Amino acid sequence: MTSMGITCRSCGSHNVSLFLDLGDQPHCNRLIPPALADQREPFYPLRVGFCQDCTLVQIDHTIPKESMFSDYPYVSGTTKTLVQHFKETAERLIKTYDLKSGELVVDIGANDGTWLKQYQPFGLRVLGIDPAANVVDLALKNGVPTWVRFFNETTADEIVAKEGKASLVTAAGVFFHLEELHSVIKGVKKLLADDGVFVVQAIYLGGMIENLAFDQVYHEHLVYYTLKSIEALFAGHGLEVFEASLVPIHGGSLEIHVAPKGKRPIGKSVDAMRADEAAKKFAEFETYEKFAANVWKLRDDLLALLRRYKAEGKSVYAYGAPAKGATLLNSFGIGPDLVQQATEKNPMKVGYMMPGSRIPIVEEGNKRPDAYLVLAWNFLPEFIAKEQAYFAAGGEFIVPVPKLQVIGKDALK
Repeated sequence: MTSMGITCRSCGSHNVSLFLDLGDQPHCNRLIPPALADQREPFYPLRVGFCQDCTLVQIDHTIPKESMFSDYPYVSGTTKTLVQHFKETAERLIKTYDLKSGELVVDIGANDGTWLKQYQPFGLRVLGIDPAANVVDLALKNGVPTWVRFFNETTADEIVAKEGKASLVTAAGVFFHLEELHSVIKGVKKLLADDGVFVVQAIYLGGMIENLAFDQVYHEHLVYYTLKSIEALFAGHGLEVFEASLVPIHGGSLEIHVAPKGKRPIGKSVDAMRADEAAKKFAEFETYEKFAANVWKLRDDLLALLRRYKAEGKSVYAYGAPAKGATLLNSFGIGPDLVQQATEKNPMKVGYMMPGSRIPIVEEGNKRPDAYLVLAWNFLPEFIAKEQAYFAAGGEFIVPVPKLQVIGKDALK
């Protein structure tokens, strides 16, 4: 058991043990323009550890948030799956908490406003907070009021002064990004109305373990939560989780509802998830050691498969160029010799190269490979439905996560 020599981001303990070292890697979303193709981008350690005291899983190196998030190539509205998910979630929360016209909803890390837009037809006031000016421009064009800010305690004070307190504060796909973690939680507590609720959707560490989703480890994701570890974090600020569930988006996300301690009764869902995590040993270091061993087995199996395709003269492209794809490619040493290019529908990525691997990103087109390596595996059902003609013509999907498989004509409906 190797100490990482760091302070836990949640509890301040120095008892954080290393279990997975993915080597030095570039920032996954810092795509490489052709003009810089001959220059080496910065690489940073990507190592994952487990706090023996509060059980929080975390990486040890922090790239400054200003470097990662001030200009951002990810857009929430790119996939139909995510848009539908946000629509259904907004409608559910409005009903659950009987939100009324004129009440305020604040979304932290609001991106292009896809989630907040779902509340507007109900007459709710909305405000997005996001540090990336390029995606805030998209939100504003979508008619969603959004501030270019990092959310923290100071930003919360500003919101309360200008807009009042919020009945609902949300954070989807961002709560594991937070360099100023404790300041953010203090800000949320200040921002909530007396009966307000904070709803977090975050990649669930339990799902990562069960799906071998190691590719969700990258520098933007500083921490990885179980219910146990996130409860400990909130408890330190006088907040508590009163509902907990799993939602299928992004390969399995944790959704928790949080309020000041004693404000709301603790639901049965919380006890049920606590018991499930205990049974699956998510609070034990041995679980993470086994996870790491399975990652390296996947590497060996995937490389063998891709080398076989190459030996047979078959072409392989990446299906999508997501951040998680950069982790997989760079961790396993996969480059253009095995995967010739990545096809993308997000115009912000087309024309660039993926960091580290330097695989070129091209627009989706008519030229099809013999197989696609599906890097954005979390949207696999949507992709399979879209590519029925491709499968009928003999095309294949190589899907690395949650288990390595090849999908072909058997996917025809």
